[in-house]
Amino acid sequence: MTVTIAPLSEREFFAWYSLFAEYAADAAVEVTDEQVMRVWTTVQAPGAYGAVAHDETGSVVGFVHAVPFERLLQADGGFQVEDLFVAPTQRGRGVATALVEHVRSAAEAQRRVLLRWAARPDDPAVKALQDKFADAAGGWVLQTVPVG
Repeated sequence: MTVTIAPLSEREFFAWYSLFAEYAADAAVEVTDEQVMRVWTTVQAPGAYGAVAHDETGSVVGFVHAVPFERLLQADGGFQVEDLFVAPTQRGRGVATALVEHVRSAAEAQRRVLLRWAARPDDPAVKALQDKFADAAGGWVLQTVPVG
């Protein structure tokens, strides 16, 4: 399968929205129209990054969203991959790898030094994708701490 990755554009909103709704449902998260528009505007803000994958017919079959972060001690920064999704019918065809590579290139163009993303530990496909890109010297563990 040939896949083309491109930054999000206004003309892809409805195709993106369809996949985003499926992504949210898979994660058992109900999203409102307001939340959808917040995501859409966030990934199109200066410094943030959103991209979609197109198959050979031009259909949108996946997306990735990333936002910048800074590492104060190291005086550098990276992208936090917030969302990565590939349509179930397109999985196992290299779409997710192509999306991550595209974000990595965008990060490099912005002189960002790394990507971070979190995933459920019980998802072997995501773990395999992360391992493909992982820095063996990394070793940091990101914890989520609820507040309020």
